Amino acid sequence: MRPELEDQGEYEPLDSCDERILSVINELHHRDDPLPEDLNERVQFVLELEAELDARVARVSRSSELVPTRGDADLVVGQGDPASVTFDCESVTVMVTPRPSALRELRLDGWIGPEGTYEVELRSPEGSRRASTDESGRFALEGLPDGQMFQLVIRPDEALQREGLPAVVVTPAVRL
Repeated sequence: MRPELEDQGEYEPLDSCDERILSVINELHHRDDPLPEDLNERVQFVLELEAELDARVARVSRSSELVPTRGDADLVVGQGDPASVTFDCESVTVMVTPRPSALRELRLDGWIGPEGTYEVELRSPEGSRRASTDESGRFALEGLPDGQMFQLVIRPDEALQREGLPAVVVTPAVRL
């Protein structure tokens, strides 16, 4: 070690050279691996999910129409023909099909099994929308913005819960 550096320990205060190095590292992170734009929504989702004591998280049944991005954190439905996305959880299956309904808007047709009545909440950065299924488990939501992240919160009616269905099922977020 050079004698002029012997007095510098690992606990010395930062100097201008250290600050320049940290600045370059910060710029590299912002350029090459920026934070996801929807990070706040993802964190809020996790916090809200933890508040739901009996929630089950469904998993995506992948199809060739889904395009994973950013380490599988986002799932994007492909362009072209409408692609169905299926979510599975222990005893509940949810299938949704997005369809263009107007300029830059989508209609989301959905089916939940087993048959019965469910309350469906669609969460997106623009807020929540709610729908109820018919007795066969079918629902539709219209006027949804194209290209936004969304997730579904499914609440079976009391009769279905008595049959053993969880009180709340939450899907992962997907981008349409």
